[in-house]
Amino acid sequence: MIKVTCAIIIQHKKILITQRGNHPRHPFQWEFPGGKTEPEETDKECVERELKEELNLHIEAVQKLHPVQFDYGFREIELIPFICHIKSGEIQLKEHVDFKWLSLSEIKKINLSAADKKLLQHPVNRQAIENRAAT
Repeated sequence: MIKVTCAIIIQHKKILITQRGNHPRHPFQWEFPGGKTEPEETDKECVERELKEELNLHIEAVQKLHPVQFDYGFREIELIPFICHIKSGEIQLKEHVDFKWLSLSEIKKINLSAADKKLLQHPVNRQAIENRAAT
């Protein structure tokens, strides 16, 4: 099973999502940005590194949420979400083709990856995200 971290970044009651390009797997689907953990790297270090590499954002992971497991058929992942905030940087797309700031209700209406949907369906995660997005 592959460990993958993702960042839930909430600003002004909107959540950052990114769109994959024309990849063979999950083409043009939306997702919470992040990536695979490297050997000897903590989950927190991973999500912070991935956001710097992929979006040029210096973030701080402030709350680890409940991980979810998902089987895509061609690989199984454990998706490890963190609520994060941006310390510095401007979004520069390096691995993605687009990004949006959407409300939780708007995210339900887009082509979100299956693992990310499962993450949002977990009651503990959903409550934590709703609480942060309300402030």
